[in-house]
Amino acid sequence: MDFTLQVFILLYIADWMVHWMWGRGLDPDNFSIPYLTALGDLLGTGFLALSFHILWLIGDRDTDVGD
Repeated sequence: MDFTLQVFILLYIADWMVHWMWGRGLDPDNFSIPYLTALGDLLGTGFLALSFHILWLIGDRDTDVGD
C-alpha cells in the first residue's frame, strides 16, 4: 500500500513539475530528476517509519528481532 501511494504521489508531482519547467524554458530531464529522486527517498523513508510506528502502536513490540 505504501509503495503504491508513493508512486502515485511521485507521478503527480513529476507531471506538475515537468509542465512547470517547460513553462520556464528549462529542460525537465536535467532539472527534475534530482528533485524527484530526493523526494522518492524522502517519501520512502517516511512511509517506512510510519509503518513501523503503526506496528508499534498496535502492539507489535517484538524485542527479539535479529536473534
